[in-house]
Amino acid sequence: MTLASDTGGTASGPIADDNGRPRLLRRLLSGGHDGFLRKSGKFFSGTLLRTAAQGVLFVLLAREMSIDTYGLFVGVTALVAVVSPFASAGAPSLIFQNHADAPGEWARHLARGLLLSLIFGTAATALVGVAAVVIWGAEVSLLDVFGLAVADLVAWRLIEAVAASVQARGRIFLASVVPALLHLGRLAGAVALALAPEPITIREWAVTSTVASAIICLLLVWYGLRGAGRIPLDLRGSLAQSRSGMLFAVGLSAQTVYNDIDKVMLSRLSTTENAAIYAAAYRVIDFAYTPVRSMAAVAYPRFFETGRDGPRAALRYARTLMPRYLLISVPTAVLLVAFAWAMPLVFGPEYDAATPALQGLSALVVLKTIHYLAADTLSGSRLQARRTVCQIIVGVVNAALNVWLIPRYGWQGAIVSSLVCDALLAVLLWGCVIAALRRDPQTEAVTSPQPTLQKERA
Repeated sequence: MTLASDTGGTASGPIADDNGRPRLLRRLLSGGHDGFLRKSGKFFSGTLLRTAAQGVLFVLLAREMSIDTYGLFVGVTALVAVVSPFASAGAPSLIFQNHADAPGEWARHLARGLLLSLIFGTAATALVGVAAVVIWGAEVSLLDVFGLAVADLVAWRLIEAVAASVQARGRIFLASVVPALLHLGRLAGAVALALAPEPITIREWAVTSTVASAIICLLLVWYGLRGAGRIPLDLRGSLAQSRSGMLFAVGLSAQTVYNDIDKVMLSRLSTTENAAIYAAAYRVIDFAYTPVRSMAAVAYPRFFETGRDGPRAALRYARTLMPRYLLISVPTAVLLVAFAWAMPLVFGPEYDAATPALQGLSALVVLKTIHYLAADTLSGSRLQARRTVCQIIVGVVNAALNVWLIPRYGWQGAIVSSLVCDALLAVLLWGCVIAALRRDPQTEAVTSPQPTLQKERA
């Protein structure tokens, strides 16, 4: 009896190559037959450019704004981030899914994604304005909130749709560079503001960010539609797809809740200084996760292709990715703990407390690696609803823990809440994958060739 392996060999095959290296290590170093690591390297180059621009912008604003102003700014941007998944109605994921089913109709898929992003982004901007009035009242200007919201909920979502369409058509490096252009434009605006002797205000940054985002967005949308010909506006078809897209949007929103709601609650339930310290540490975690995020972004469309054959096929693909992801995320977490002492050197002496904050959050790099693979396995298997339910549950638990822990322990309580919720999400998502496998009609490729041979002879 022969047991087919996920790597295309057999259970009794050699475990080392001619040079004595284990086969698994050889596959990890070579990237497999699909050039996965090569594609990931291309995507990482553009993503690193974008993340570096975001990181420099984050540090620049933290140093040029007063810490109280910056804490309030972090709260507003976190609120925008919580609502942002609804701003596109899941348009990027819909583009990937539709392209897997009908690759020749890329222009229609992109046009629908842009239309959904424009409609839902405008509605999300209005929602953020109402929520900001309820949360902060007169502490922040509604005009500033709308400026920050339009930049992220309309311009940024439209650019995301263009990037998804470009990536679905196989142009990996270009897909990673498209979003980077937006953040480079914003960084240029922030540098211009920093040249003035006075501290940067929220109003100045809101206006600068809106203008820069609008100009870059229009140029990139024009580029994305180039060569598409005349595309009729399909409002009915777009809204019909929004029903499926909202499953992606709700899941992403729940994910954003447990990633960003703690910053909003810190600015309200604790102090703006605590919010700034926690946000600085979390931004470094986000930057450190860039290599794994790049690999996941390259793999995400492939999950929709393999997932058409059911969750077992998607899981086989996920199993090939897990060692590669952990090979990066585990050493990264160790390095974050070792070099956390540099936080005050980067952000300023008032961020001394960001050192233990970063050390406490470092485990998130590994936890995110584990639960993102399970989540993408479910999405690719057309089981997005289960992923969404898990993310909603964790979002509710995270909010409840924050209400309990933040008033008592400040940013330390937010760290505990984040670690607990990311671990819980990993357990729930992998539990859903296991449950889906048990109901999957497919069976493992464990067969004996003798009965088939006997039938052929008969």
